[in-house]
Amino acid sequence: MIELLKKRKLRKQLKEHLHAARHARHMREDIAEPKDLEALRTAEAAVREIRQTGEGNVEEALERISIAANKVYPSSNNSGMRENVEVIIVALAAAMAIRAFFFQPFKIPTNSMQPTLNGITTEAQAEAGFFDRQPIKFVKWLLTGESFQIVRAKESGYLQLAKETNDLLYLNIGNSTHKISKLKFDLSQLDGRKHYNKGDVILANMAIAGDHILVNKMKYNFMWPERGDISVFDTRNIDHDQVRADTFYIKRMVGLSGEKIQIQDRRIVADGEVISDPPTFEKIATDPAYDGGHRNAGLLATAEDAIQLADGKYLMCGDNTRPGMSLDGRFFGGVPREDFQGPAIFVYWPFREHWGRVR
Repeated sequence: MIELLKKRKLRKQLKEHLHAARHARHMREDIAEPKDLEALRTAEAAVREIRQTGEGNVEEALERISIAANKVYPSSNNSGMRENVEVIIVALAAAMAIRAFFFQPFKIPTNSMQPTLNGITTEAQAEAGFFDRQPIKFVKWLLTGESFQIVRAKESGYLQLAKETNDLLYLNIGNSTHKISKLKFDLSQLDGRKHYNKGDVILANMAIAGDHILVNKMKYNFMWPERGDISVFDTRNIDHDQVRADTFYIKRMVGLSGEKIQIQDRRIVADGEVISDPPTFEKIATDPAYDGGHRNAGLLATAEDAIQLADGKYLMCGDNTRPGMSLDGRFFGGVPREDFQGPAIFVYWPFREHWGRVR
């Protein structure tokens, strides 16, 4: 029994040294000295022969292969750690390749696709509840995307607007500036006429993360875009003073290449025909949750207005086209096919009503 265990241990040692030698040779084959590579191959052959025949000086063979491997790929004593680092690097490279060529995550910040998909929303809540304190708060956010947000006055005084960007408000009270996210707070709570004492609540509510989606980046390389697709596209070629050129939008495809698109009685009309296929368009037009269909605005301000799409361009609109809710193709026209990232296929977070396949 003892002899059997010794043989098993010996075979394991030989196998591990062969693996380390092959790894060293593969990693440095293009830059190592030819004589060192030849010495390593010779040492490998000796170890393989011992494994096959069970005969030979094991200690000498192991020493030779270790020295040869170390010459080709130094610091072999740290090979275990090095291999782990290499595995991590390869895994990261594979993840980046998948992101670049196959599937890419995006988050939805605004509510132009409600109720199909949610951007960041808020719910009224004046004080933190039991589940809004750490560490439970983190678990709640991880599962539901809900996070209680509160801003208190740093000094006493009246509220004054200092600066505004697309996403942020900078409010001054006294000599202190308060940075406010437009997406995470219900700004209707702000009261510039009120005098705030230090520590008073300026804004408080529950912020709910927007849907995080996976986009199929491969589909449009092999298939034509289809009407009804909920797709992500680059805004770099959109000429509109309210559209940033360095971001991505997500909208539903309502008009195809070469079509003449109108909105009549809150329905999409393509080349004179009311669109009811796929059935989503009928649902948008009739389901109260969608607020009664597509609304006239922008370039499609009246029923007679039309957008003639050029070849290779597609018209994208939000599902929620109430005034101020969706800056979409009604205002900036068609989107070139080459600017599409692909259709949304899955909501992977948060684990709420939209989790799962995008419909």
